[in-house]
Amino acid sequence: MRIIKISDDIYEQLIQISKELNSQNNRSTAMPYFFQIQTNERIAVPYGCGNEAWNNDGSLIESDEEIKEAIYNYKDWDKENDSDYELLNDYEREEILTDAGWSKVNYNYEHKYQNAFFTEKACKEHIKLNHYHYHEPVDYLSHAFRNPEMELIMKFLCELTDGKLYK
Repeated sequence: MRIIKISDDIYEQLIQISKELNSQNNRSTAMPYFFQIQTNERIAVPYGCGNEAWNNDGSLIESDEEIKEAIYNYKDWDKENDSDYELLNDYEREEILTDAGWSKVNYNYEHKYQNAFFTEKACKEHIKLNHYHYHEPVDYLSHAFRNPEMELIMKFLCELTDGKLYK
């Protein structure tokens, strides 16, 4: 038998992780698993696909109200009088936006998975402290399919507090 020497602080942290692994909801997923941050990231798609918006140096507008405001700002029109805007057809509105430096873009959202955590608690805490780095972040449980290294680490951590990898 070999003895591994670790500091008391590391030992306590490993025990906490072990207890959390043995008591957390596995969301009907077999071990080994890990938690990740799932976000919705905007990706460009071909013309006519996905959502349509207008882009100007990274700023996007897409609602009728935003488009109307952009046209009023560019034309320096009185916002109280809708008659100028109402007389424009779609082609004229697009032409004004193009002249103002806006370009039509199409986009969709795609899930992106980032980082890795042994416990749901650690993942949620990270999201809470760093939410401003992500777009619509949520915790997501991923299975580490046929990953012998992850299986070994999870087995070690679970057994530290008399738990089992497979319940």
